[in-house]
Amino acid sequence: MLDFLIKYRGIFVVLFVLPVSLVFKAYMGTRNRLAFWQNSAPEKHADRVKKVQQQVKDWQEKTGGNIPMCTARPGWQAMSLKQGNYKKTHYQVDVSLMDILEIDEEKGTVRVEPMANMGQISAILKPLGWSLAVVPELDALTVGGLINGFGIEASSHKYGLFQYICESLEIVTADGELVKCSKDENSELYYAIPWSYGSLGFL
Repeated sequence: MLDFLIKYRGIFVVLFVLPVSLVFKAYMGTRNRLAFWQNSAPEKHADRVKKVQQQVKDWQEKTGGNIPMCTARPGWQAMSLKQGNYKKTHYQVDVSLMDILEIDEEKGTVRVEPMANMGQISAILKPLGWSLAVVPELDALTVGGLINGFGIEASSHKYGLFQYICESLEIVTADGELVKCSKDENSELYYAIPWSYGSLGFL
């Protein structure tokens, strides 16, 4: 069966993958807009963060901290061709925080959850005549991934890497604590998170 799918993958992609991708994109776009317009995400955000904290505390109780943690994000949602086999042996933590929480037009800031992606943010800001200073071209790239990894774009020669446009961050550490950091608050952590690839905690 696998050999058949590989040999005739073009047919499989055209008849199955593309239609499913279009339906999924339409569903997620509608879901994200409704969540923002109904302003339901800010109320749920604190509870979502508490669930992440509880999962980390459960990890401590169940494993004694001897098994590494990772996100429960499935491989098909990742921007990588690498198979995430480590997820089979690591303790998975659900970090499905994907909403835009707030737009402050006076301060010119956007508050988002880590799984919010570039396409989602651009779609909300465009009608306002706004844009992020650094907008990596792939819509599926997430804020958390760009901060933890290497977020760069053509305008980075002027504004720097993606983390340079982030005023503050929230992270759940390995002891289950929620820590807020910025240039003025817990600044060492704020500057250490970029390029840490999640090794310091969950954004």
